[in-house]
Amino acid sequence: MKEKIIKYINRIYFGIYLYTRELDIPTYYVGRKDYYRGQLGFKICCLLIMLYTSGFLSIIGAFGGEHFAYLIKGNFIYKSIYIIIIICIYFLLSQITSLEGNKGLAYFEQFDREPRSIKIKWMIIGAFAFLLGIALFILGLNIFPVF
Repeated sequence: MKEKIIKYINRIYFGIYLYTRELDIPTYYVGRKDYYRGQLGFKICCLLIMLYTSGFLSIIGAFGGEHFAYLIKGNFIYKSIYIIIIICIYFLLSQITSLEGNKGLAYFEQFDREPRSIKIKWMIIGAFAFLLGIALFILGLNIFPVF
């Protein structure tokens, strides 16, 4: 089950990479297989993870109430801790979903062999996921205004 979820998330990343036309091309460096990482597609995927992380953490923080939001908003130390928590969750999610590892990049090689109609489907799903992340981020900022 976990493997299917990771594969599904990596297909969303693949759809985002298709927008930037930065497919990962396997290269060989000193006898070891490595992959070219497109910079813009990688940054957009990182932004996607950061939007979801911030949105979910804001929604969870909203359950703490207005006093909790006022405490974090008013104190620099608590605001710094909140930002550090967002960054740590981001790194955890990027490791779990294999965005920064060779395993996730190896998935791209598999996905690249699929027919064009499947690639277009994942481009649409990737765009929808990105827009959903933006909406979740905006919703999180509205119900838990920390910044």
